[in-house]
Amino acid sequence: MEKRTFTNILVTLAVLALIPIGLGIYIYLKNQYINWDETYEVESEEPYNNYMVFNLLKSYKTDKEFIFIENLLTEKLVEEEIKDKNPPMSYVFFGGQPNLLNDEVNLLMDFVEKGNTAFFMANHVPDTLFTLLDLGYQGYDYAYDSLISTNFTNSILQNESNFTFNYRIRNKSVGTSWSYFENINRESVKKNARQYKELGFFYKKSNVQQYSNYNSSEDEYTDADSYQENNESILKEKKYTNFIRVKHGKGYFYFHRNPVLFTNYYLIQEDGKKYAERVLSYLPEGDILWDERSHFGKYTKGEYQKRDKSPSPLSYILSQPSLAWGYYTLLVSALLFVIFRGKRMQRIIPILRKEQNTSLEFTKTVGQLYYLQKDHKRLSQLKIRLFFDFIRTKYHMNPQHIDDDFRKKLSERSGISKENIALILSDIQKINGQHEVSEWLLRKIHTQIQEFYTNCK
Repeated sequence: MEKRTFTNILVTLAVLALIPIGLGIYIYLKNQYINWDETYEVESEEPYNNYMVFNLLKSYKTDKEFIFIENLLTEKLVEEEIKDKNPPMSYVFFGGQPNLLNDEVNLLMDFVEKGNTAFFMANHVPDTLFTLLDLGYQGYDYAYDSLISTNFTNSILQNESNFTFNYRIRNKSVGTSWSYFENINRESVKKNARQYKELGFFYKKSNVQQYSNYNSSEDEYTDADSYQENNESILKEKKYTNFIRVKHGKGYFYFHRNPVLFTNYYLIQEDGKKYAERVLSYLPEGDILWDERSHFGKYTKGEYQKRDKSPSPLSYILSQPSLAWGYYTLLVSALLFVIFRGKRMQRIIPILRKEQNTSLEFTKTVGQLYYLQKDHKRLSQLKIRLFFDFIRTKYHMNPQHIDDDFRKKLSERSGISKENIALILSDIQKINGQHEVSEWLLRKIHTQIQEFYTNCK
């Protein structure tokens, strides 16, 4: 077998080996599209998920225990090591809405009453819990906008310029619903000797009009910023309370109605990071109970179920015996074809070498000839001709008509002072007007032209 044929076979085999690898990479990257849904998954690094805040709390205090709740609270909170834990523990929930049973709510009330803490970062909280806390019915009150600014009532935690959050989908700013507390029954809270405090709030910034921002026919989101009102008087600085604290027994309930502010997308931003740190500063010392089971639509009663990732087409093919054998047969057939048909079927085409431009070498040779013959006139004209050709090629100027406008433009384009340009052109005119050129004038024009080449831009 010829050496060239053997090399071709090796190259072809390498390409064939890369085909399934490239196909696998393509399928993997294709499945890694960005999902902008608010799913609050702890294992997902996509924008509106809890991967970062989950790992932040998990590694925040190495000397404290981080407990991942996969079962019902009625099973976890009654365990002996949790019931009488000292120092107190913190129950946290980050998501759209906790799916708590009545027994779980009652048990959580007892848990907080003993001096523990419950942190709810949720758009909506079960009505039974609000009723037991004498807070009254909390409906689905929300402000619609794409841009909000938030802050705290505590002067120590306040940020002078507020924390700004822009809701985006597919790199476009869009309007969304920002939940807040509207109908807190303060008289009932006071009557039942509960301490109630508003800890945080937000303002609407762009005053985006509410509309359906998803275009199903084009499968894309519409930019909500285009709906911003032009009339600045419409922008009302109304304060929307989104973060409250309620005392119950020896412990506290904390409610924050904008859980999206603690997702991956905002925690990589400076404002989002600072805001999350200050909100979570309300968490007391002690172990943390992370409730992952209570998310709506993600888990069945009493057990934690991870979502199955959709298999790639190649993994499905290899999982089916008939399709797998067909795939392997195709690869072997391609390999045999390369081996037996790899020999070149035509004569090698000779390489045609590129023609070289020898005009510059010819010009140098002619110039040396003129210099040896003491023909200073022709040599100086040759240098002038090359100089004018340089100007014509580099600066696209015609040196046939030299006037003040030509000198000015050449000076601007080349970066050479107008005085030096005028001096060179004056000597060129002097040489063209003489029958004989002295060696001194030849050296002078040569020096001037070389300085021009060196210093021009």
